[in-house]
Amino acid sequence: MKMRRRANISLLLLALLFAAALICAHFYPGQWWPQLLLYCAEAGLVGALADLFAITALFRHPLGLKMLPHTAIIPRNRDKLVDGVVIMVEEQLLSKKVLKEKVQQYHLVDMAVKLVERSGESSKLGEQVWNLVLSLARQMNLEELSLKLDKQLRNSLQHADLSPYAGRGLRWLLDNTQFQSLLTQLVELAAGRLSNEEQTKQQIKDMLNKEKEQVLNTGGAFARWFKKSLFEIAQSSDAFNLDDAAQVLYDDLQRFMAGLKDPEHELRKLTTEMLYKLASELEEREDLSAVLNTWKNELLQKVSLLPSIQALLTHIREQLLNQKPEEHVQGITSLQIKEFVIGFVQSYWDWFRQDREIKDWLEGYVQPFVHNLIETEHSLVGQIVRTTLNTFTEERLAEFVESKVETDLQRIRLNGALVGAALGAAFYILLYGVYQPLLHWFGA
Repeated sequence: MKMRRRANISLLLLALLFAAALICAHFYPGQWWPQLLLYCAEAGLVGALADLFAITALFRHPLGLKMLPHTAIIPRNRDKLVDGVVIMVEEQLLSKKVLKEKVQQYHLVDMAVKLVERSGESSKLGEQVWNLVLSLARQMNLEELSLKLDKQLRNSLQHADLSPYAGRGLRWLLDNTQFQSLLTQLVELAAGRLSNEEQTKQQIKDMLNKEKEQVLNTGGAFARWFKKSLFEIAQSSDAFNLDDAAQVLYDDLQRFMAGLKDPEHELRKLTTEMLYKLASELEEREDLSAVLNTWKNELLQKVSLLPSIQALLTHIREQLLNQKPEEHVQGITSLQIKEFVIGFVQSYWDWFRQDREIKDWLEGYVQPFVHNLIETEHSLVGQIVRTTLNTFTEERLAEFVESKVETDLQRIRLNGALVGAALGAAFYILLYGVYQPLLHWFGA
């Protein structure tokens, strides 16, 4: 604004100078200095007015006269200007090559780490992660999320060949756990179930009686009559007694269980060998793999995972959002979870920012990712520029451009006035100091 005021003052002074020169020329005819003053004022005034008209014509119609041709150039060519700026930014200022070269000059992971450190947010990183976890937990739509997880899990399980994993898992359990101790616990559990003698013998009797009824009631009418007759004879002669049979079977079970407690029992060795064989076959045999996958798919069709997933997600959210330290959810408070998450995030961040190898490894992924992003999404640069410029009306665009170069434009007006005045003086000197004397000299 200061430069605009100077330009306007210079125009006003030239106009006053021109009027003064006219008055002096009238009262002092034949004097050289009024003529010189008039030439300077006239040329300077013409130059200042011409530059004022030209600058005004760039942005608007001078004096509001829309009939004047070649005025309001920038508003009338708004679309061309927008296209030109977009092309300039896309192809020159921020071209793919320029962006890729600039990206390669920096270690992006280091820049991100330093940015976090400079902002002072590193000490609050754990707290921010915890707040993010709580926010996600509060906004979580359990029903919708459960449906998505159920669908994803089912698709993953249906397309996954579980046989190799089942074989490896079984082998790992056999090699890395106390399998024999587990078998001993199972045997002791079964022996404990058999410790109630009367109940166990009653169950054996019920089973034998059920088998007896099934045998006696199969076959034709004569066969059933004959078998029942033989059974009545055996009972009357005490050749068949359910109580004695139950007692014998119960004693045999007790001796069998006592023998199974020995890790060197043949059945336990055979069980271990068969499990190792099953682990190998699960990894190698295609037919067994097909059977297992068929069983898996049938099980997925019959068993719903949705209730379990929804219950698990509900339990997790209750644990996270339980903000009362005195209230426990299965022995764990929200405060304990928070302290664990914050401590884990902070310790991981401290390790990450000091580990040059892991940062270089991550940079090896970040650089190609950014380059690929530039390659595929580079058109967004032009779209952003175009979208921004399209919000400008013709008047606002003219005002925006003018505001960025206003000082230089007003200097052009000052230069026009000064150069015009200087040229006016030069023309006067040339005309009356050189040309006219030469005419007199040649005429004489």
